[in-house]
Amino acid sequence: MNLHKPLNANASSRAKLLCASFNQDQECFAIGHEHGFQVFNTDPMERRVKREFADGGIGIVQMLHRTNYLALVGGGRTPKYPQNKVIIWDDLKNMAALSLEFLSPVLQVLLSRTRIVVCLRSKIYVYIFSSPPVRLSVYETADNPSGICALQNNRLVFPGLTEGHIQIVDLSPQGQERNLVSIVRAHKGRIKCVAVSHDGSLIASASETGTIIRIHAASNTALLHEFRRGIDRAVIHSLSFSPSSNRLALISDKDTLHVFDTSPLSESSNRRHILSKVPLLPRYFSGEWSFVSTRISDLRVGKGILGWASDDCIVIIWTSEGMLEKYAIREKKDLHTRKATKGSASNGSTGNVTIGGLGDPSNEQWELVRESWQSFDGI
Repeated sequence: MNLHKPLNANASSRAKLLCASFNQDQECFAIGHEHGFQVFNTDPMERRVKREFADGGIGIVQMLHRTNYLALVGGGRTPKYPQNKVIIWDDLKNMAALSLEFLSPVLQVLLSRTRIVVCLRSKIYVYIFSSPPVRLSVYETADNPSGICALQNNRLVFPGLTEGHIQIVDLSPQGQERNLVSIVRAHKGRIKCVAVSHDGSLIASASETGTIIRIHAASNTALLHEFRRGIDRAVIHSLSFSPSSNRLALISDKDTLHVFDTSPLSESSNRRHILSKVPLLPRYFSGEWSFVSTRISDLRVGKGILGWASDDCIVIIWTSEGMLEKYAIREKKDLHTRKATKGSASNGSTGNVTIGGLGDPSNEQWELVRESWQSFDGI
């Protein structure tokens, strides 16, 4: 990982991004900066759109699949638009098509083909995507200064009114008719991060403690998994499901990338404690740990945004550094060779040394390999 050092040496000379977000299938992403926004293909990273404004920057940009519509909110030293206004930008006509104005700053915008979702500090507004937009509903939330919310396949998730609770809203026409809203007590502490799988069936959440990630079923709110990132507090920066929804990746301020298997417990490849099947023990022993993880760098200073190029390739956009990294999940080819070598050690040891009851990490089947990086120089 020493390759990171020369990369960061020139970090101050790179343009700092104000925001970055992936589109709904994660095949594209958009970045906002002090002079406009750009759109890229994820893999390979190729620029598709570059829009520069002479009068200000973009602090929030959200794509609508691969269409010509994007949601924009002003940001930076000189915002292009007021930060309490959402602009639906028509890139085909190179002009604003719709606008929504609020009484307080907009913290996040989410789009679907039929809905516009706007997140304020204590409210979530849902509109029909039409001209002009028609307000469907308003939801109250606990204090949400980070604008935490997620939308996939008509499943909208955001913090509830009570600390540690999340709300799951069905935005499909059938769900709107029945006013389907589920409230889940997901954590004890304040909600810090949420994610929805691509098919809308799984909800992932983490609290400000950052040690536990829970997976609930969107249909009946049943708890499916309880993942353990670690035992120390951490700030979870990003959660993201793979395209097949079979994996969940996370990064935190502990500078480690973790990947969990979201398959049913009987099929999961996640690590388990050696005492996990002993009854009546504390829940710590029954939790699932990531099946693969890697140290990213202790030199990162900003927040990373996670996405997936495929089920085996993770993409991280670093806004402060102005760069993109790709990590591949690979099966270790020399696993059996190393096991045999350990088994024949002169001291007679089998090599299965346990660390915290989770087993020897060198015996793990998978590894994360940093494949490539690219910078956003010249934006």
